[in-house]
Amino acid sequence: MISPAVITLIVLVAAAVLFISEKIPVPLTAMLCLAVLVLTGIVTPADAIAGFSNSTVILLISMILVGGALFETGVTEKVAKAALKVAKTEKQMIMVVFWLGVVLSALLNNTGVMAMMIPLLLGLQASVGYSASKLMMAGFLGVMCGGRLTLVGDATVNSIAQNAIVELGGTFGAFDIGRIGLPITILTFLWLLFYGWKKLPDCKTTEDSSIFNSEEKKSAPLWQQIASVVVIALVFVGMCVTGKIGIPLYMIAMLGAIAVCAMRILKGKAVYNLIDMKTVFLYVGMLPLGAALKTTGAAQMIADVVAQICGGTGNVYLITAVVFLVSCFMTQFTSNVVTINLLVPIVVAIGETLGVSPAALIVTATIAATCGYVSPVACPPATIIYGNGGFKFKDYGKCNWSLLLLTFVLCVVLLPMLWPL
Repeated sequence: MISPAVITLIVLVAAAVLFISEKIPVPLTAMLCLAVLVLTGIVTPADAIAGFSNSTVILLISMILVGGALFETGVTEKVAKAALKVAKTEKQMIMVVFWLGVVLSALLNNTGVMAMMIPLLLGLQASVGYSASKLMMAGFLGVMCGGRLTLVGDATVNSIAQNAIVELGGTFGAFDIGRIGLPITILTFLWLLFYGWKKLPDCKTTEDSSIFNSEEKKSAPLWQQIASVVVIALVFVGMCVTGKIGIPLYMIAMLGAIAVCAMRILKGKAVYNLIDMKTVFLYVGMLPLGAALKTTGAAQMIADVVAQICGGTGNVYLITAVVFLVSCFMTQFTSNVVTINLLVPIVVAIGETLGVSPAALIVTATIAATCGYVSPVACPPATIIYGNGGFKFKDYGKCNWSLLLLTFVLCVVLLPMLWPL
């Protein structure tokens, strides 16, 4: 009889093959994986549907609604006109969007920032004709870079690493992640400026984004325009002080969404059109797979292979490379939060076995887990742009594989210097 761990690994490999081939729609693949896990008894029905109430799902839907209010009131058109004074070409706009993502995500949760940017970027397409998919991919790369500059940006992943390092007796300050995050940000910008901007996919946005067609624009009263700006400003402020006020991020975003709906800034069909269900099904469908990797022991099987590969070697660059590759691969199909949760105890054990610094391996695994450039499953920001930008699974890899390779080389060289093994 096949063990649950082996079944889970088979599902993981099958998901990867189906995602890459896109023989069936990507969200359907995610739901099929979920169905197999339930039918084999690896995941309970209750756990299977729990993802629909996941805080990240609530956060991304709420922030899209908050950002959508800016479009409905015509604020995004004014933002587009102001942006055109700074960025007069599509390439320049791509750079502006990238740095906007970097700065905002260094200060705020990058999932919320990406969700808020979606309506703004679709609005730019409607107003001036720039490709929304190109801008979304640039924004996605920006928020991922910003998330590696401070603990706040990619808060969940970074905090898992911080807690693990502190438990080992080390320290990991608010800006320590930026020691490697800043070089990666500079590398990403240079790649985008001289090469990557030409590779950004120009996709047709989904029909669900018809709310952003120029002919459907409506003029809103001045008070609604002001109200939409005030709401999003309050949401941002709330996210900055979430730790002090004791209200979780998703609740702050949800209160903002409730506010714009209560004021009738968003109503009826507009609300439904803004919520891309393909994104929701893709994210929810893959959550239980990550949990199954841990509960069935499949993750430990992967760890054992890693330990065998690294066993007996004192080459810090080889150890860094192997840990990075394992974390990076896993995150493409199980999401970065799940990956780092799975890998932290594993890399700690590997570090102790090989006699190297577990803290250094934790940082390596964490950075690799945030390099989800080639899959819409890898992290919430990647999932958010998937449906809204009209992307196919392969668009991520075709666009970003060279950036991922460069980032891998940079990290293998710098990480052992910044966090000696």
